[in-house]
Formats: sequence, structure tokens, C-alpha cells
Amino acid sequence: MLEQTVMKWLGIVSLAMIVAATFALHPARSQSDEEKSSSRRAIPDRFTPLDTSRLMGSPDPMPLEAVKAFPNLKFQRPVELAYAEDGSNRLFVVEQQGVIRAFENRQDADEAAVFLDIRSAVLREGNEEGLLGLAFHPNYKENGQFFVYYSTPPRTSIVSRFRVSKESPERADPDSEEKLLQLEQPYANHNGGSIRFGPDGYLYIGLGDGGLANDPHYHGQNLETLLGSILRIGVDRREEGNKYAIPEDNPFVHRPDARGEIWAYGLRNTWRLGFDRKTGDLWTGDVGQDRFEEVNLIRKGGNYGWNVREGFHPFEPNGFAKPSDLIDPVAEYSREDGESVTGGIVYRGSELPGYEGAYFYGDYVSGHVWIVRMDGGRVTENRLVARTGLEIAAFAEDAAGRMYLCAFDGHIYHLRPRDIDVKQVAAAFPKKLSETGMFASVKDNIPAPGLIPYELNMPFWSDFAVKDRYIALPQKQSVRFHQREQWEFPVGTVFVKTFWMHRDRVNLSEPVRLETRLLVHSPQGWFGYTYVYDDDQTEAHLLDGSLLRPIRVKTEEGEIDQPYYFPSRSDCFACHTKAEGFVLGPTTRQMNHTLNYFGETRNQLELLNDLDVFQAPVEQSPDALEAFLPWGFGNLDRSGDPQHVESTLALPEGDPAEHSRAWLEVNCAVCHRPEGIAPRGRDMRYHTPLEKMGLVGERPKHGQLTPRGSLLIDPGDPHISELFFRAAHRGFRQMPPLATNRIDPRGLHVLREWIERLESSE
Repeated sequence: MLEQTVMKWLGIVSLAMIVAATFALHPARSQSDEEKSSSRRAIPDRFTPLDTSRLMGSPDPMPLEAVKAFPNLKFQRPVELAYAEDGSNRLFVVEQQGVIRAFENRQDADEAAVFLDIRSAVLREGNEEGLLGLAFHPNYKENGQFFVYYSTPPRTSIVSRFRVSKESPERADPDSEEKLLQLEQPYANHNGGSIRFGPDGYLYIGLGDGGLANDPHYHGQNLETLLGSILRIGVDRREEGNKYAIPEDNPFVHRPDARGEIWAYGLRNTWRLGFDRKTGDLWTGDVGQDRFEEVNLIRKGGNYGWNVREGFHPFEPNGFAKPSDLIDPVAEYSREDGESVTGGIVYRGSELPGYEGAYFYGDYVSGHVWIVRMDGGRVTENRLVARTGLEIAAFAEDAAGRMYLCAFDGHIYHLRPRDIDVKQVAAAFPKKLSETGMFASVKDNIPAPGLIPYELNMPFWSDFAVKDRYIALPQKQSVRFHQREQWEFPVGTVFVKTFWMHRDRVNLSEPVRLETRLLVHSPQGWFGYTYVYDDDQTEAHLLDGSLLRPIRVKTEEGEIDQPYYFPSRSDCFACHTKAEGFVLGPTTRQMNHTLNYFGETRNQLELLNDLDVFQAPVEQSPDALEAFLPWGFGNLDRSGDPQHVESTLALPEGDPAEHSRAWLEVNCAVCHRPEGIAPRGRDMRYHTPLEKMGLVGERPKHGQLTPRGSLLIDPGDPHISELFFRAAHRGFRQMPPLATNRIDPRGLHVLREWIERLESSE
């Protein structure tokens, strides 16, 4: 079966060669007089600023914004904020490295004193290790007890009791530690770490499944281990040799095959717990793996499905139907909206009118904040209310119910209503492409004067779509040039990218416009918008949500209906990430390219230099700067050259290693890089040395399509290399994972040649 699959994929690549040869026998499409006209479409000879103000608003403006609650204070990786019922009006911030700081709850507070410092005991090797949780005893005012959750070597999670110093109520006594629970951790991630006292006076502890990926030890569904669960223990008495008590009404206390401490289970990595101070309901976020983040309302004895389920879905797409005893989440979101859920609180304050009783939750990576409401066990509202751009590590509240956000920029924030008319702002945003100011004529596809055309050496693979690209800039000398890193673009920048599909793929003719995407740098950050063309191609309309539509295409095998995905506004930022600087294409190695635009040719770096767009002129000549090898396919043919079809679809010439490294950077490195969302240890950026990419001789971390024991790259043998299989596959575990329903035959060709030429180090 494997051999047949491999031969089929080899046939795909061979077909690409045949198709390329066939294209050379067919004449290129003829161009209309309008397309030949250089007077209406020409490479600009001087800079013209564009008025992009119409796009600086939003079609769905957020009603809330994040502002610094204590602008004079800054912390190191604050993972928790808490208060004690002691009448002191103090707030306590947990820093992940092992320090708790305390300060008076005043906006002008400018000093946070050390309350507890246990850095000497805390393990911080892994990103998810450290001092992770803090909970004050309900009777803290009388007994001075508080509890912490931290990591310590050898890899162990500790829940300890501390007491306030007898000499000074302003500080804890570090020598008063009493370790209640010690739990060995098999890996550095999925430590959980949230601890909360419930209204019943018991301590609830959120644990992860132990880490790595896929729950390799099956902790989530195993009641004989504490990992993958939420625990409930009593801290005011001891029993059965423990330094805590197991409440008699815990759900599994009398089962011989279960740990009595467990309150709920089937959780991957609980982050964070939150009790509704009015109803006593327990909420949590549970961090997903590949596809979905989820929010759960925790019930006694509940099984939340990991690793059978991820969100509302089977973890393995071909898995069994959901067992009846598994509890679905209240809400989920996919990786287009974020990558690591941060559970929040049910708001019971008075500063956000209209939000009382709403559960706030967010995402650590995207900085988005949502609310969810329930009525009678049914979700009545689940919507996005803020785009903060912050790495949100925790939500918290003070004694008065005011809500806070802990962010890894070091500051504590709160949310406030924005000073705008949300409906008016939404109504003012262009709903038609012709209203954006980016085109002199949408019907005739004529860009607005001042738009700067550009192309890329290595375009992103988009299921045979080709792209027509422009940049709109608000002013001269506004782009910061970097030789290797992403260029930096000013507020007011708009990238205009129109996607075309050839309805006749045999002759590479009859192109039709599908969509125009705008990537906008507004004062609030970067945003992406999709405008979908009408059938008559005279106008395009703003897409609300996403769309999957069949496109009728003539191929060598006959006419087919190819599914084509139009992305939502949140989809765009699955690739246009903060780690990538949001802008993907314009780098030196991509833009060091000869633009052939309606009869004119210019090197793009020289063009931009002459237009004076860079903050400082680029002194080096293009020959002295790096460039990807030309890929050919992916840019819309704006050359007017009748031989363009041959050069476009001939298989890429040059070193397959160079092509493969460029292909991986463009199509994969947005996730597979040190700051990306993919498993750590993979770095597919172009400049990463091969031995440090984490590919050659390495095993997959998230399951595999190849036989057990196969490697990501097996030098000399692409057909048992997981990397090649994922690129040659569409469906679960496909690569790239998003917005593509068709295999890239040219990409497969260079990957195969590259892997075949690699030599084993053994």
C-alpha cells in the first residue's frame, strides 16, 4: 500500500514535467489593447503618497481596548495577579522566575516590593516551567497562609504552603514552606499550574497531561494518575499519610482504580482556572495541540475528552464517534484566531457596563479577548471584544471585581470601552473594493496612481493561483530596510494582492480574478481584508467570515471543480504573525528581483531606492545582495512576453537545495521557527544551517504518515521522509496546513531532488 502511494505521488511530480513540456507547445494567451497599454499601467518614475485613510478604521471595530492599569510598574513575565482578603488593598504579582511582588492597588503605584523570592528552588528550563500559581487562604487575614505552585529540579511540580512573616506582614517567611503535593513531570511542557480556592473552601489545582505532544503516556484518560486533571483537596487537615485531605464528596474517592483527588479529567493543559464569585461555577481554558483551543465549564467528575477529542472534534480526524460520557467545551476557536488559550474570569465588576456575568477569555499569542455568556446551560453569546496584541498570560480580579490582564511585555492591563461609535466606524469602512481608493478602476483592474507594483522571487503556494501585487505607502523615506530580516513598514501602509486563477490550466489562459486581499497597517495594528469578485468581474465585495467555493478549471485530466478557499480576517494572521513582523513577502531575498511590468523592466531594489521609500538609501548594488533563485510560477504575468508561459511553468532551474530552502522558508517557516507555533526544535528559515533545522535524521513530534520509525528527512530517500509525505498530501497533517487543497508539484520536485542528494551522516 505504501509503495502504491509513493508511486502515485511520484506520478504527480512526473505529470508536472509533462505538463511543463506541453505548455511549451501552446502559444501564450493574447493580451488586450488595455493590457498592452503602458500609459495606464507603468512602473512609477516618482513617488506618489497614497491616501489610505479610508482603510484605517475597521469593519468590525472592537468595543474594548487594553490600557495599562499601573503605568509606573513593570514585571518580568507576570503569570498571575491575586489579592488577599486582609483589608490591606494590596495586589500580588507572580513573576515566572520565582518572585512574588506586592504593591498597593493604586493607579499611581510606583514600587512593588518583594513578598516572596524562591528563585533558588524554581526550575525555569522550559518555557512552561517556573513559579506558576498563587492562592491565598480564605482565612489569610487570621492565619497568614498562602499557597504556590512551582516547578523544581529534578522535573517536579510542587504545591506548597507558606506563611506570612511574623516580623513583618509585608513579607512572607521563605523558611515556612510546607510541601503538600509533589508530582513528577515527564517533560518540560504542560505543567498547568493554576490554583484557586473554591467557594467551598477547598483548593483546586489545574494540571497538564505531562507534556510533549499527543499525550504519549495517555494521562488524560487515566484516572490512576493525577496528570491531565483538575484536583480538589482540603488544606486544613491531613489524612492517610498525606499533608492534605481528600474531600469525601470528590467524585472518584471510593473507586479503587482512581485517584481520589481528581475532580475532573481529560484535560490537556489547564490554563487558567476561574471561579464565578456569584454562582461558584468553575471555568478554565484548555490549551489545544494542532487545531483548536477550548473553554470549559467544569463539572464534578467530568471527562473533557483529551486525547480522544480536541475541542468539539475527534483528535484524530478518522477517530471514533464521541463517547457519550465526554463533555464538549463551551467554546472553541481555531489556530486562525490564536494558538494558546488563556482562561479568564466571569466579570462581576462595575466599570464595564453591559458585561456583567460575561466570561472573559483570551489568547496568549494573538492577544484577542472574547466573551461568552450562557443561559440555562446554553451558550447565548460568544464574540470577540478586543484585539490587544498582547501576550496575555492571565486574567485576574481584585476585591472590587475590577478585571486585569497580565501580559508578557511586563505590564498589567485592564479593559475599558473605546471612545468611538462602534456602529459608525463599522458603517464607514469600505464594503466594496472600489471604495478603498486602491484602484482607479476595479472593473478594468487599473491600480490607483502611486501604487508600486512588485513581484516575489518565491511566491507562496496558493493552489495554482497567481498574484498581482502592489504597495501603497503614505509617505517617502518611511520603510526601514534590512538585509536579512523583514523590512518594517509605517502606519498607513497597504499591501494590495489580487489572486487570479487560469480557467484553462492546459494553456495557462483565461485568467479570472478571484479576490483581492488588503494587508493594512492601521494605528491599531495590522489587519487583513478579503474582497471577493462578482461573477462579472466589475466589483469585489468585503468578505465577512470565510468562503469555500468551487472554481471550474480545465486540466490535462479534463474539467474539474477545484475547491478554493477565501480566508477570513482572522485566517490571515495564521501566517502573518507577530513573529514574522506581520509582513511576509517584502524581504531583500524576495524583492531582489527584476520586475517585468507591461513592457518595462527594473530591478525592484533599484526602483524602491530611486523612489526614495527607504529611510536610508541602500548603498549596495543588487548584485551584492542576496536573492532567492527565480521560481517562475506564482506571479501574474504582467510582462506582455509571449514566451512567458514556457519560463513560468518549466521546472525550476538551479540548485534544488537552494530552491527547497527558499520553499520551506516561504511555505513553512512562519510556524517552524523559534518563535512559531509549531513544535520547538524545528527551524525552517532560509539562513538556518541544515544541521540546526531539526529535520535531517529527526523523528516527527506530532504523529506521522510514514511508517513508524521513519524520519522527517531520511537522507537519500524522500519516499520515506515525513517532510516529503506531508508536502505530498492533502488532509490531516498536510503541509502547509492552511488554505490549500492542492499539492504543489514544483515544490515536490525540488524537495525530492534535494533529499535524494543529501548524504547520511552515519
